[in-house]
Amino acid sequence: MYTLNLFKHAFPLTTAHADKTQTLQRWSSPPVVDSLHRTQGARPLFLLHDGPPYANGALHLGHAVNKGLKDSVVKFKRLQGYFAPYVPGFDCHGLPVELEVERLGHAKDDPPAFVAACRSYAQSQVERQTAQFRELGVAADWDQPYLTMAPRFEAGAAQVFQSLPGAVTRLRPVHWCPACASSLAEAEVEYQTKTGDSLVVLFPVAGANNLFLDVWTTTPYTLPANKAVAYNPTLSYVAAADGPRTRVRLRQPGDEALPDFELAGLMVVSPYTQDTVPVLPADFVSRAGTGLVHMAPAFGTDDFRVCEQHGLAVEQYLDARGRFVVPGMEGMDLAQARAHVLERVAPLVVALSTLEHEYPHCWRHKTPVFFRASQEWFLDLAETRQHALRALDAVTFVPASGRERLTSMLAGRGAWCVSRNRLWGTPLVDPANPDDLRLAARVATEGVEAWQSEGPRRTLDVWFDSGVTHQLVLMQRYGRTADVYLEGSDQHRGWFQSSLLTCAAAGGGAPYKQVVTHGFVVDGTGQKFSKSSKNYQPLDQMLKTLSPDVLRLWTLQQDFTRELKFSGEALALTQERFRKLRNTMRFCLQNLQDFDWTAPPLAHPLDRVQVTLLRKLGADVCQAADRYDFAAAVSHLLRYAESASSDYFPAVKDSLYCDQPDAPRRRQVQHVLGLLVRTLVRLLTPVLAFSCEEVFQYLKTAGAEQADSVLLATLADVRLPAFDDEAASLEAYEEAVEVKGALHRWVEGNRNDRVKGPAQVEVMLSRTVANRLGAFADVLGAADVRQEDAMDDGAQASFRPTAWRACPCCRRHAQSVPDGGGLCNRCVDVQGALSLQ
Repeated sequence: MYTLNLFKHAFPLTTAHADKTQTLQRWSSPPVVDSLHRTQGARPLFLLHDGPPYANGALHLGHAVNKGLKDSVVKFKRLQGYFAPYVPGFDCHGLPVELEVERLGHAKDDPPAFVAACRSYAQSQVERQTAQFRELGVAADWDQPYLTMAPRFEAGAAQVFQSLPGAVTRLRPVHWCPACASSLAEAEVEYQTKTGDSLVVLFPVAGANNLFLDVWTTTPYTLPANKAVAYNPTLSYVAAADGPRTRVRLRQPGDEALPDFELAGLMVVSPYTQDTVPVLPADFVSRAGTGLVHMAPAFGTDDFRVCEQHGLAVEQYLDARGRFVVPGMEGMDLAQARAHVLERVAPLVVALSTLEHEYPHCWRHKTPVFFRASQEWFLDLAETRQHALRALDAVTFVPASGRERLTSMLAGRGAWCVSRNRLWGTPLVDPANPDDLRLAARVATEGVEAWQSEGPRRTLDVWFDSGVTHQLVLMQRYGRTADVYLEGSDQHRGWFQSSLLTCAAAGGGAPYKQVVTHGFVVDGTGQKFSKSSKNYQPLDQMLKTLSPDVLRLWTLQQDFTRELKFSGEALALTQERFRKLRNTMRFCLQNLQDFDWTAPPLAHPLDRVQVTLLRKLGADVCQAADRYDFAAAVSHLLRYAESASSDYFPAVKDSLYCDQPDAPRRRQVQHVLGLLVRTLVRLLTPVLAFSCEEVFQYLKTAGAEQADSVLLATLADVRLPAFDDEAASLEAYEEAVEVKGALHRWVEGNRNDRVKGPAQVEVMLSRTVANRLGAFADVLGAADVRQEDAMDDGAQASFRPTAWRACPCCRRHAQSVPDGGGLCNRCVDVQGALSLQ
């Protein structure tokens, strides 16, 4: 008996890709890197700009999501013939690095040495994260990243700041974190619910007997800084008797007989300082509290704005650690100051309770911050903000809700405090200071070490560093801004804003055409992954047992604009899909080992339909990817793999395994499998990069591919011919699949010793259905498919067990198998032909 055409292949069904060395070397080879990231040629340009992760600490699953999405975007674009370079970036300055360097034993009393230690530490973190990103399969230009600590970048960012209009220095209140010992930008502040004071204290009206204002505050410790009382002129106030006192408050039900009390021009005595202060109109005052608000311009931006308009001075009350520096309160922290002030004003306190309200916290330390008057540099955003909002009209947001989120944050944004009291950062150069200019001239070659060489000098907000990368990276390398920024949803208040504002301040439009945001990783219960929770696992530990392809497939198969749920169940489903996709490609590799890759004409309708489906698959996947709907793209790929495995592969197995090796029909099927695996390996590269590189190298060894890596392959490399009557053929094929479904349901309902599957069933079709199905009858996998003239033309099909016997070679039930056993006529013919060779 002749040997069937059954081949094994070294490509495994599943793998953890534990050894990535050879693949990573291939992806980092000069020809691959040059083609992917450095030499455009005639290809159209697509620019994704990488928001720089902070260079501190090991990577986690959130990093894998972010970088995997970005890497998939550019890989899908390259499939379509774009030059889509990926220049990675790292945010290197700022407080976390300073804190870690201090923990390692470096003191700030030698600024140049401390800054040098910061640079060394940040560089080690860049190298550590780069190695882990490579392990994830992110094919970026890792040898030429942009670093915010690069001396040329530091000098460039400093020059950008000097060139922007509206930069001023002044003493005014800013959010201040005592743990950071520095001012914070609005983007570094988040609001959390906190229980605080609700105090009503009486302010005596100057020149009047027993007449008081009911003044409200939630920060008793700020009363020593009181400069005025605010009211809202659109509200109604009354003076109501309270024993020997008369108290001015908001009009309440039952006050109809009381006349309005006029507050304009009134002066009152501040209860702590005993200074006489004015009562001022203010639009920010609401009916909350008493409608009369204590104002301390050193401790609040609204207070500062109103008091500044009336010429009231700002003073500094706190040091960098949040301790009072004014006489009588030296060294007191906020809690001690609160107790001291309440004791001092106790005779005038008429109400003291607690109140839950949203309170600013440091984004990094998660601890409460406070306002502190400090001499800082600010960018006036009054005009810039409006210009930025207009620029967003030309920007597309994915999801669409991102537009409202970003515009609402911009609309309420005040001046940007860009100065920091830190050593490790981009120089903040005062153009009016000759020493600043002299030291800044050395930064491009010596780095920030030169800036700090003559004692501590201020640096810029790190959000300014990353915010100007559109100018210092994209414009310098490519001469234009980005097609897309893709980051986590928290960057509406961070990088998306700082990039837009710096671009708008310089007179430009938006630095991006599209803004795409993804959600955060949560576990199966919806709890956010964090180091403090038991659900956290370092990424390097996960990669010891999981292929990066599995993590990328898990990311791309779900709606990434929402929370991404990672659980045991989700992982098991992803691994099953991972095996399915690999198995689809493995089937092709197994059956192509004796194929010479010469393309015979595709005559069989079943093969032609499969090529049509392949071409449609490529179009559907690319269209979904272009709108960043990766879940739809993966769904198309999974459905195709399932369809090919369950419908096409079973229909052609008989020819592949049992026909003479060089039979025309078998060679045509192999031709389709070649087109299938070459197309699929390209479309799956953004999803399963390591798996596809494996397959591609097998194909290259067989002579089917010429490029050095699958990363250089495009869809245009695979010629998928078009055919006449494709629509009709597709319709007939789909009807055959529908009849196959009915056959399988009939088998399940009639399973017995004679009927164990479709191979033991004969299918009768009406004349109309038989004519439509034609050559697609093999899809059914039945013993026989024939026309039944007596069948009602409205019926689709009928089924019955076959009396035919199975051929011991091809295992098909055929009428030609002899009663006593033996081969079917087809297998006899094949055996005879092989014996003559």
